[in-house]
Amino acid sequence: MSLPGGVSTAGTSSNNGTKSTLTLTADMLGDWREELVARETANTALRIYPTTIVTKRRIYTLMHDPTYRAQVILSSQATNQPPHVGFHIGTAWPIRPGLTSS
Repeated sequence: MSLPGGVSTAGTSSNNGTKSTLTLTADMLGDWREELVARETANTALRIYPTTIVTKRRIYTLMHDPTYRAQVILSSQATNQPPHVGFHIGTAWPIRPGLTSS
């Protein structure tokens, strides 16, 4: 498998031979964009592939949102569908989980 921009995932393996899914896809590092997590073929390590595209938008990780977190768990265990957030991601993004800006 290779990623856009020529990034190679050589030495990694997918899960579920029939669907070839990654280990996890979720926003864990905190800029609202999802990272790809793949396991090394030898099962000795995980690799995290973040985006290299710069953004000025910053919010807490989407994993702070209970709806998103539940959707990530569901997608990694069963459905393989993209996770959803429990709030609108737009011009009035929450600055901190459960808090709003004034």
